[in-house]
Amino acid sequence: MGLVGGAEAERRYLFSQVADVAAYSYPDAVGADLDLAFDVNGWSFLFDDQFDVPLGEDPPAVVVCEELIDLLRLPPGTVPASSSPLADAFADVWARMAEGMSRRWQERAARHWMDYLSANLTEACDRRAGIVVDSGEWMRLRRKVIGVRPSIDVCERVGHYEVPAPAVHSTAVESAREIVTDVIILINEVYSLENDEARDAPNLVTCLTRERQWTRTEAIGELQQRAGAQMRRLPRVREQASRLCGPLGLPETAQQAVDRYLDAITAYLRGIYDWHRLAGRYTPHVAQHASPTAAGYLNLTNLATRSD
Repeated sequence: MGLVGGAEAERRYLFSQVADVAAYSYPDAVGADLDLAFDVNGWSFLFDDQFDVPLGEDPPAVVVCEELIDLLRLPPGTVPASSSPLADAFADVWARMAEGMSRRWQERAARHWMDYLSANLTEACDRRAGIVVDSGEWMRLRRKVIGVRPSIDVCERVGHYEVPAPAVHSTAVESAREIVTDVIILINEVYSLENDEARDAPNLVTCLTRERQWTRTEAIGELQQRAGAQMRRLPRVREQASRLCGPLGLPETAQQAVDRYLDAITAYLRGIYDWHRLAGRYTPHVAQHASPTAAGYLNLTNLATRSD
């Protein structure tokens, strides 16, 4: 779809091991389902790096964000107003995600995508305006901009099941999603630290060193402790969720869907962790290419430009 053009763009894309993150994170997906999981991740990587522009510049992908938020309010399969590669590719991915899922699931997934896109607008606005966020503000923004919620919606889609209401809105299930999201953020903040430092971009480690006068090692230790505390919550949350559907008057098949979902998002978390440990994206090689005046590692072409 014109998202990766030229030998250098292809080399960097392959080096980022985008296919690997889909394989690690959705271990039971095969065939067209694995293709979809890969395309969601592939689009997200390229989209994310479109926002890594030289300090003081406006990312052209801001326009795409606004167009896609409008698109998500319409039925899946709607042709985007823009004909840019980013918009066209997202419309294709979203139509495939929505296929076979209930309208209620589609609306939930659309909200998560809109939160993600809106958070990218927030991050771009703050960077352009020179706003320095504190650690609490950064963590709140990261919960949306990291894109975990849309990615774990994919778990239901590639598994061909849905967690029914009201179970999907329960504190137990929401807490499990919160744990997965926060632990992935903490993992990513540590592994992307060198890249963020080179770009002069926000990172939870640098926020904490600035606010608390900690050393880098102390700040990383704090993130490790936070991740450990969240992981210790997970067995209790899962135990609550395992007894959820009976009191709600839902059938056994609903409880099976809840259990399957919790298995899937836990596998997603483990896959993301394993992938971070191996990914070329978080190596000194990539950090060497990063600076406040350089574009993102995969941002070699303006994918937000309309073809007309």
